[in-house]
Amino acid sequence: MNIGLGDGVCGRVAKSGRTILVEDTLQEPMVLKGVENCRSELCTPLVYNEKVVGVFNVESDKSGFFTERDIGLLETLATQVAAAMETTRLREELSRTEKLSVVGAMASSILHDIRSDIHTLYVSSDLLRNPEIKPERIGKLADTVKSAGENIYGLIEEILEFVRTGKSRISMKQVELFPVLESVVEQARSFAPDNVSVEFAVDNDVALEMDRGRFKRMVLNLVRNAVEAMPDGGVVRIVYKEVNGEGVIEVADTGVGIDGSQLEKIWEPLYTHGKKSGVGLGMAIVRKIVEEHGWKISVKSEVGQGTTFTIKTG
Repeated sequence: MNIGLGDGVCGRVAKSGRTILVEDTLQEPMVLKGVENCRSELCTPLVYNEKVVGVFNVESDKSGFFTERDIGLLETLATQVAAAMETTRLREELSRTEKLSVVGAMASSILHDIRSDIHTLYVSSDLLRNPEIKPERIGKLADTVKSAGENIYGLIEEILEFVRTGKSRISMKQVELFPVLESVVEQARSFAPDNVSVEFAVDNDVALEMDRGRFKRMVLNLVRNAVEAMPDGGVVRIVYKEVNGEGVIEVADTGVGIDGSQLEKIWEPLYTHGKKSGVGLGMAIVRKIVEEHGWKISVKSEVGQGTTFTIKTG
């Protein structure tokens, strides 16, 4: 039964915020007919921070059943119940806020990478219109366009997976490193200016346990940052090697470098260093993907000499 504010015993308690004791319901016109054989009723408000958040109502089939002592006990219990209810509500609200924060962070991350791939598509499209382009270059650019399209499709699938399950699934499998890095370098060359050279070195037989899509996003973000760090030109070099039996990937540039006091800040979302554009998500995405793989990443830099990111694959 729905009871309006101010109607019946419960409605009046909710409106006034004061306890009401009815010793004999048959003699009290405010009582609404609801529970059979109800002869006495005690109702007290649930108050939290001076606000009524509900009512606590008890009834008996005997008239005069409740006493002043019962009022004190019920009001004490009501105080505890109100506090518990509000604590639960605040926890649920915090949980929703945290979930929204996660969704927002993920959306920002994915939109950042979609933006990068769309930029690659624009640049490749312009290059393909060049009448002097060599035939072999056309094939490479076509592969770059296809790769960027596949990346965007994969990112959309990642969003849909997160919406369906609340999780962003990582798909680990053995992947040959050479073709992945070759694809990264070709895509990087589509957005790197003519005075920046992008190179890589890795043996054909090297394979790593990885999520191919995420790995490629990670390396592309590192390379894009390296290109942007060389306004006067230079070299970006991606190298895979083994050190003491451990696989190591290095992405190095000959750019402007990063001051030591700024090195730790580069991992923070929305932090940008020496960029004319960008939203400061690239390095936060890189570290997240490295951690998802169970790897470790470190950085060394010298102002005016360049920066090297080192990923240990374990």
